[in-house]
This record gives sequence, C-alpha cells and structure tokens, in this order.
Amino acid sequence: MKNFVLRFFRKNKKHIIVSCKTDEVIINDQKFTFPTNYNSLVAIFGEPNRNLNKSKNYVFWDSLGVFCRYTDTEEIFSINFFQNKKDRSEYNTKKQFSGELFLNDENITNNEFDKISLGNISILRLGSENEIRYGFSIGVNKSYKLL
Repeated sequence: MKNFVLRFFRKNKKHIIVSCKTDEVIINDQKFTFPTNYNSLVAIFGEPNRNLNKSKNYVFWDSLGVFCRYTDTEEIFSINFFQNKKDRSEYNTKKQFSGELFLNDENITNNEFDKISLGNISILRLGSENEIRYGFSIGVNKSYKLL
C-alpha cells in the first residue's frame, strides 16, 4: 500500500515545461499569450493554493513554485517562477519551481540572464544583478513596439 501511495503522488506531481519563442509561450503543450486571464492560468496550473490581497492581488500555486500579481483578473501581464528560497516573505511560494525553461528549444533554466527580449514577450531575471538569480518572470515585453 505504501508503494502505491508514493507512486500515486509521483505521477500526479506536475512537471512544468515553459517553452518561449519569439512571440509565443507554450506551457505544458498549451499556447499562451499575454496579457492572459485568471481562468487560463487555472486551466494550465490547476486551482491555486492561496490568494493574497494587498494593494495588488496575488495568486500562488505554492506546490509548483508559480505566482502572479494582478489588479484585473482579465489582464494578467506576467507569471513568476521561484527557483531559490532566498526570499522568505509571504510573496514567495512555499515550494520552488522544479520545471524547465526553454528558449528556442535550448534549456536555459540554470543559466544566468537579466532580460531576454523576444517580440512582444520577455523573460526577466528575478533578483538583483549582484545576487544569485532566484527565479524568472515571463510576460509582456513593455519595450516592444509594433512597427
């Protein structure tokens, strides 16, 4: 019985693969665009573990290491993935992101970077330049201009 329970939990642990291309993000084989909405996030990550309502609203998938903040559930502009527990505040997830991040089919989860501007999306480093990167954020590239 014990082995069955362990296998059951291992099978149901969600492994997230985030794949970024110039103008699209694919999370676990589902195309994703920004801005997005709350229901799209729930479709990909499942029901969140908790919400935090301060000056902005926050939604956490603690078991996945994923969170986002929003003022409007229909216009969510980025998703954050925590990979390091340096930030122990209530704004960090309980567990860390253990999935993978790809840029044009190259795994970049463990490489250092500040910002990777693609077309209308970007990948940002979470954490200051002089400290170890503690995660990344994927969202709208605010410096992108349509021609």
